[in-house]
Amino acid sequence: MVTDQKIYNAALMRDRLGNVFIWLGVLVWAPFIILRIIGEQPSMSLYLPLHLLGVMGGSRLRAFARKELGIPKPQKTRLQLFGHGLIWAGILVWAPYYYLKIVVGQPVDVMDYLPYHLIAVLGGFVLLVSNYLVSRKDDVKV
Repeated sequence: MVTDQKIYNAALMRDRLGNVFIWLGVLVWAPFIILRIIGEQPSMSLYLPLHLLGVMGGSRLRAFARKELGIPKPQKTRLQLFGHGLIWAGILVWAPYYYLKIVVGQPVDVMDYLPYHLIAVLGGFVLLVSNYLVSRKDDVKV
């Protein structure tokens, strides 16, 4: 018999599993970066699908779990909006890269775009963490 507690536990587990997938999707780049540092030219065709599967799949899994748990979407602060905007800008950095590489057929080096992607995505992440810490401090004061 399925009880409310079992449904709650399953949704909570999906939320945590979504976080794990996101981190695995990010950390899949560690071997790629190490290989680039030592002078190898690893192909992105292995790392990119694993990265996207982890980050996007984990994000969707977490969103579905939170919806199932009945957690309402909080009102977004300006810091959150700016953080999400930076993350989107970091993702959109790849649009010209893939346009030049696939549509035009021009040889393009990934390292010309990766720093901009990382600066924007990590900057957005820092803003989101800062917002979390500020809002948490405000909750403790009340």
